[in-house]
Amino acid sequence: MKILIISDTHGDISRLKDVYLKHQDCDYFFHLGDFELPSYLISPFSYVIGNCDYLEVEPKVLNLTINDIKIHLEHGNRINYSYFEEYIKNLNVDIFLFGHLHKQLAFKIDKTLVLNPGSLNRPRDDSKGSYLILNIKNKNDITYKFYEYNDD
Repeated sequence: MKILIISDTHGDISRLKDVYLKHQDCDYFFHLGDFELPSYLISPFSYVIGNCDYLEVEPKVLNLTINDIKIHLEHGNRINYSYFEEYIKNLNVDIFLFGHLHKQLAFKIDKTLVLNPGSLNRPRDDSKGSYLILNIKNKNDITYKFYEYNDD
């Protein structure tokens, strides 16, 4: 199973479509909020809303189970980062996906893989804008790769 994960596109539909077209072979498409567009324009992405998505009000979180893998999606603006580790542990999920920080992150908290794809067009790290591809074969074989946006 292959999943394209994007966050914080902030109204840039051209980059969103460009990345989607490059990775149409993915099985799932997730947007982690702050798309700042009507949700019908980000189809076929499943999404959660961010703090800048004023046209949309739901969903704030999304919990999915795909092939026995529990995946949690949220934007990240409602997280109390003082209790971040405890929050993740209490969710009891295999993969925790969030955006908001505009920075690429990947680490584990106990058994949970925590990933942030960064921002596609407003990065706050050294990227040119980034997104993430997650490959899942089973619970013991999960890999990921960050990609920088390239508009060549």
